Amino acid sequence: MRGVSLPSMPLRKRRLLGAACVAALLIQIGSGALSAAQAQTLNDRFANAGSQNKGRLLVDAREIVYDNDREVVEARGDVQLYYQGRSLEADRVTYDRKTKRVYAEGNAKLTEVNGQIIYSDRFELTDDFRDGFIDSLRVVSPDKQKISAARGERIDGETTVFERGIYTACETCKDKPEKPPLWQVKASRVIHKNSEQTLYFEDARLEFFGLPLAYIPYFSAPDPTVRRRSGVLTPRYYRSSTAGFGIGLPIYFAPAPHYDILWTPTYLSKQGLLNEVEWRHRLETGVYNIRAAGIFQQDPGAFLPGPFGPNRIDLTRVTAPRPGAINELTTAPINNRKFRGSIETTGKFLLNDKWTFGWDIALQSDKYFFSNYKVKSESVGLTYFKESVSSIYLRGKTERAYFDMTGNYFQGLTAADWQKQSAVVHPSIDYNRRFNPASIGGEVALNLNAVSLSRELADYAVRQTTLAQSIETPTSLFLYNYKGTGVAAGLGCAVYDRSQCLLRGIGGNSNRASASLSWRREFIDAIGQVWTPFVSAQADIVKYSLNGTFQGPAPLGTKQFSNDAQRNFLADEGTFGRVMPTVGLEYRFPLVAAFGNGSHVFEPIAQIHVSPNEQRIGRAPNEDSHSLVFSDTNLFSVNRFSGYDRSEGGVRSNVGVRYTGVFDNGATINALFGQSYHLAGRNSFASRPGSTDVLNIGAHSGLDKDRSDYVGRFAFAPDRTTNFSVRTRFDEKSFKLKRMDASATVVSGPLTTTLAYTRIDPQPDLGFYRRREGAVATATLKLPENWYVSGSLGVDLDRYLYDRDRKDYYADLERRGFLPANLNPLPAGLKINKSPFRLSSYGLGVSYVDECTTFSFNYIRATSDLAGSPKSTSSTYLMRLELRHLGQLNYNARSGSVPTDGAR
Repeated sequence: MRGVSLPSMPLRKRRLLGAACVAALLIQIGSGALSAAQAQTLNDRFANAGSQNKGRLLVDAREIVYDNDREVVEARGDVQLYYQGRSLEADRVTYDRKTKRVYAEGNAKLTEVNGQIIYSDRFELTDDFRDGFIDSLRVVSPDKQKISAARGERIDGETTVFERGIYTACETCKDKPEKPPLWQVKASRVIHKNSEQTLYFEDARLEFFGLPLAYIPYFSAPDPTVRRRSGVLTPRYYRSSTAGFGIGLPIYFAPAPHYDILWTPTYLSKQGLLNEVEWRHRLETGVYNIRAAGIFQQDPGAFLPGPFGPNRIDLTRVTAPRPGAINELTTAPINNRKFRGSIETTGKFLLNDKWTFGWDIALQSDKYFFSNYKVKSESVGLTYFKESVSSIYLRGKTERAYFDMTGNYFQGLTAADWQKQSAVVHPSIDYNRRFNPASIGGEVALNLNAVSLSRELADYAVRQTTLAQSIETPTSLFLYNYKGTGVAAGLGCAVYDRSQCLLRGIGGNSNRASASLSWRREFIDAIGQVWTPFVSAQADIVKYSLNGTFQGPAPLGTKQFSNDAQRNFLADEGTFGRVMPTVGLEYRFPLVAAFGNGSHVFEPIAQIHVSPNEQRIGRAPNEDSHSLVFSDTNLFSVNRFSGYDRSEGGVRSNVGVRYTGVFDNGATINALFGQSYHLAGRNSFASRPGSTDVLNIGAHSGLDKDRSDYVGRFAFAPDRTTNFSVRTRFDEKSFKLKRMDASATVVSGPLTTTLAYTRIDPQPDLGFYRRREGAVATATLKLPENWYVSGSLGVDLDRYLYDRDRKDYYADLERRGFLPANLNPLPAGLKINKSPFRLSSYGLGVSYVDECTTFSFNYIRATSDLAGSPKSTSSTYLMRLELRHLGQLNYNARSGSVPTDGAR
């Protein structure tokens, strides 16, 4: 054998070799040793050729040896070969010119064009790396998917067959690499077809922690390069008392990169075939989708009649049922719905860098369809109100301005919602812009608002001013408002006037345009006092008209609904204008001190606002100023109403003191305490004859007196892991607690705990006869190995008051021998809750999250205990298992003692 090495050549010099024959260029070297200069010249010549020819092979090694007799070339020491985007690395690479095979041994590593890496003890490949055999290989994709096998074969550069293959997306344990991953799929053969971008598993077993849990003879999955592809997704399982058991099979179509279709047929054992289809389409400037769902029910009678269910009843033959007597509705003729369904669409388009246009629209056959068939809807929010909100909008934003034009359609999804009383907003417009004029200094703010809405029927609510009203007016039904007399008719307003009713929204058309302009500027004098004068003015133009009597039955009876009675609340139907200017001054004097290992800021604050009396109190609709909670957050606000329909008037002063403490150990304290004074003019919050708002917004607010209640805030954070806050309102005379909102969050190592408590005094003029009080606690515990345990607990602290009053009230009626026909008698053996609290909800969850697996199980039990409504309980089970890149399994079920979703 005659061989030669290149001892004088510098280490790691590049050579460029023909891909068809790696050894061809080294024949020149085989005749003897080359000088360093000759070798460098040869190296440079082939390097330049490689830059012009992508079909060349680049070799980088410490030493290259050519065996002329055997026609074998060896590259030794940190060998790296690059060819057409692939790279092969090993301690030693041998090329056999006769067989045109490449052998790589020792820490061998092959990197594909797509970033996939194959590790092996030994590679046997063709000279273009396309085909060959690989021993003890391990494949790692860029997103950490892994396939290992005892032996693999590459065929035609397109198919790789892994014998006794193992697939997983989990990381191996660093401390115990021999430990099995959380989950893995073992198969007798794993076949990867590049052109199909698919992995095929034959004779496969799914293992968790090394234990086999499922056997699957054959299945396929997308390979690591796939982000979306057509195919059958993980089945969806379903269980319901009204629909039965079911299984849905999502089928995904991806005919093009910019649009796709998801079709999910679900067979339900009691109701038949439910079809759901979703189309998604991405365009150059935005994206939209369309979703549709529908079913021809096999047993529509499994659901209740309206308003407690989707089926229609003959209203002319139904009288108002007793509170809680839901089943009495079934005695009337029922028109069952055979077909039920929904159609939804959402979209968002970027018109340019400042403007966005979009929509979210949902239409459904009935308000129970989503919940009955567990159809997910993007229009249903996760707020306290269960409703579907459809909207279309145009929005623009710059650094100093904001514009929003939105139209809304609201569909209530509970028995308490009557669609004729829901408003349609067409549309509302908001515009805000800020200026900093150099001529006068300070900041100028311009706000424009316009709204147009309509409602077919007036929306009334009962003022629960007596014990009888609060017991006999079911909270979940009072929106229907039957015209009648006496307490026995109390499914709504017995009399349509301010003494017993609230007008929550007008039946008719309401239009308003408002413009608000304000200026404020801050001055600091020589001793640090801060003086801030401000001026503002709001101008409104209002036009509204009231609909006449509604000639039809209310949902629970034949009594005519009174739309005409709105004129008992409102006046001056037509068009009018009003202006509310305000001039004011704010004074602050921050006093800074450093003692006790911390810094302290004491800041007295005083304001005075001067405005004329508010115009047309109680004589104009109020659609956007329903919410009023007097607290520390709005103590120093110019207008404490939440919208434009009401504007605070008169001369008033606000005073308070704020304290902020920051300590060296990281603790912080923030506190505020203050009060408001009405000095002159008409108090916009006072309930006075002839000047009361149609909703009594100011009643029980703490602002309806010349001296307001006291409001305060105290927040304490001893460190970054713990914080506590409480907001309070106290009576200005007796200092009795009127409202409290408290919360605390504590992070102690792996345990995170949150507590929240609320107490609100009775507000009968707003429809709340009793105190409202409750507490919620949640906790999450992080366990070792990525496990989490969570729990929640809700406590109703005022339900016992209702139970006690209800028992006393009915007992008194029984003693007198009088029970009105439509009142529930005291049930025999009725158990009254004597405890000051009742468990309203609780839940428990366990979850596991790591780089390859997500698992969660949650159980939630909730009690619906609204005063005047039948008590109902429901249990919800939610389970989710996701194996990254392999599939996802979801299961949810719900059961209850009393139907809550329209089911019998």
